[in-house]
Amino acid sequence: MRTALILAGGSGTRLRPLSSDENPKQFLRIFDGLSLIEKTFGRVSRLMDPSSIFVSTNEQYAPKCAAYLPALPEVNILTEPARRNTAPAVAVCCYAIESIIEDAVIAVLASDSYIADEDEFRRVLARAYEFAAANDYLVSIGIEPTEPNTGYGYLELGDEIAPGVSKVRRFTEKPSRERAERYLRSGGYCWNAGMFVWRASVFRRMLEEAAPEIAALADRIVASGDPAKRLEHYEAMPSISIDYALMEKAPRVAAIRGNFGWSDVGSFESLERVGVPVAELLKKG
Repeated sequence: MRTALILAGGSGTRLRPLSSDENPKQFLRIFDGLSLIEKTFGRVSRLMDPSSIFVSTNEQYAPKCAAYLPALPEVNILTEPARRNTAPAVAVCCYAIESIIEDAVIAVLASDSYIADEDEFRRVLARAYEFAAANDYLVSIGIEPTEPNTGYGYLELGDEIAPGVSKVRRFTEKPSRERAERYLRSGGYCWNAGMFVWRASVFRRMLEEAAPEIAALADRIVASGDPAKRLEHYEAMPSISIDYALMEKAPRVAAIRGNFGWSDVGSFESLERVGVPVAELLKKG
């Protein structure tokens, strides 16, 4: 069964003073009167019922998530008892989803990405679901690069293993300008946008191999009904990203190229490129 996990715990520090600790980037209603989290939820809800969509956030932002997404069942807002980066959050939430939905195929998506061509995004996401459901791979949606951007990580792609699906040779860190230009010329690289799709059972098996400590603690957290114990286990988690903890170590990672006008809108310049009147908003304070 197709499900989605929207990550909404970020504090949006790069867009201050537009964003703040109380109102980070994903909640700013500056995109045609909607926030990025509303737009993310809206595009995913055209592929599945809201009961199959989950949001991961911290306890501070849980009420905002509920207010901004009234169609989302409140029980589907999964809160982190502490800040421990994306690997612990994704692990706990995927294990929780697995305990609720049998044979779940989970798309992990950021709440604060801008996407211009939503129909093409849904087509690519549907292909990722299809491949992940039938194969023991972790699937990444790689963004077709449009410039030698040094602010993104890259995926080096290998042979095509299914129509439109390539094996990932390696994850590479944010490159120098010279290296980014070389990546662009080669045609064998995509930006790593942190969009993933996998079967819950495949994710569990690969996480247990790559990061057994995180896997064991995630199991204890999901099984425990004691808030104090959950906090204790969560605070014992290493603070590490899902890329470092799992994706760079997993033996079977595939990628599907996406060309749908993606941006992480992580700077004022990128906001302006997608049509947000930054100067006007800053004047309004």
